Amino acid sequence: MRTHHHARATAATDASYHLALEHIRRNHFRKATQALADALRSSPDNPYYLSAYGLCLAREGRNFEPAVRLCRLAVNMLPYDTELRVNLGRVYRLKGDNASAYALIHGAWEIDQKHAGATMELKRMGIRRQPVLPFLHRSCFPNPLLGKVRARVERITAQLLVRWAGHGEEVSDLAAPSPVER
Repeated sequence: MRTHHHARATAATDASYHLALEHIRRNHFRKATQALADALRSSPDNPYYLSAYGLCLAREGRNFEPAVRLCRLAVNMLPYDTELRVNLGRVYRLKGDNASAYALIHGAWEIDQKHAGATMELKRMGIRRQPVLPFLHRSCFPNPLLGKVRARVERITAQLLVRWAGHGEEVSDLAAPSPVER
């Protein structure tokens, strides 16, 4: 009898978890948080439930400290699980800690390069280039300015190459700004 009750509890817990995942996919984080709270009552040490709950806390109420703690606990339970690492990375990204987010998500991608979540998050974050002046912090005054100049020069250079390859075809974006009339 006890085994039958345990099987029903596990099935109900799994149903709550899968319902929560569906709510997460639809960006209904409050509903997902409620479903995950139900699942965690039956299985408080399940790393997948902890991780998803942490992600929902971060997405729903911007409650980052408990979210990081729960997701980190889940990753510590299963250190090579890609989904758990991606969720912790997402929480860090939402918190504004992009360096930690990138390190975790890239690490998850290295574990499983076919994991859709890791690939999607890496594309969403983009790849940052080296600062123009690497001996200065990237936010130090000259770096953002020189980075914009570098990007514009590269864009113009690419357009010139297209123009040259097209044997003199016009490229409208190359037009210089008109001089101010006096």
